[in-house]
Amino acid sequence: MRDSSTPFNQWAGLASVLALAAIAGSLTACKPASTSPSSASGGPASAASSEASSSAAASSAPPSGPPTPAGWVRYSQTGFSIDAPATFTPNASYDYTELGPGKDIKGFSLTIPASLAAGTNLAAGSYISVETLPSTSPCAAAPFLDPATAAPPVTSNGITYSVATSSQGAAGSTYDETVYAVQGSSPCLAVRYFIHYANIQNYPAGAVTAFNQAALIAQFNAIRATLVVDQTP
Repeated sequence: MRDSSTPFNQWAGLASVLALAAIAGSLTACKPASTSPSSASGGPASAASSEASSSAAASSAPPSGPPTPAGWVRYSQTGFSIDAPATFTPNASYDYTELGPGKDIKGFSLTIPASLAAGTNLAAGSYISVETLPSTSPCAAAPFLDPATAAPPVTSNGITYSVATSSQGAAGSTYDETVYAVQGSSPCLAVRYFIHYANIQNYPAGAVTAFNQAALIAQFNAIRATLVVDQTP
């Protein structure tokens, strides 16, 4: 009959096993928590992931341009934004029809304030506009005018423009136009200066003064300098 008492050597072996298990448990408890690169707070991979996300967000956001000058308004349209003095009158339904039937050019215009023309030979309907010609490739200024005289290209604020001018007289008036087409844009985007004025000789002496053409062009240049093109595919 088998003895029911546990031999000493069996108790010793069991004690050894229990001791080793206790040591292993202590070592496991003291081991630092596992930190994967993707979950570690402040780790290199986390910083890179955060930076990549910020970069992606920045690249997908439309350009906002420089701060709008005091007293000016920012107008955002499809493909671009532009700033102008609040005294200019915006027209989001602008349509250039001077090229003839079926050749309308759609866009956005800003007409000068009436006060700018008051007492001068400048027509109050003079304006600056932003227009598009979808079928023009490569983008150039000449297709926006008829007739058109080519002028040297101009680069300002990181934008290179193809430039063309036109000057026509009719019934004692003159129509001066300059078009700045954004090279590489698609659809072709352009800024037009439309300056209409009457011949000063048409007025009685001293009735009006000649408008300051240089100052008006400088004003239009300042408006064009705020143009931000956003034609992200």
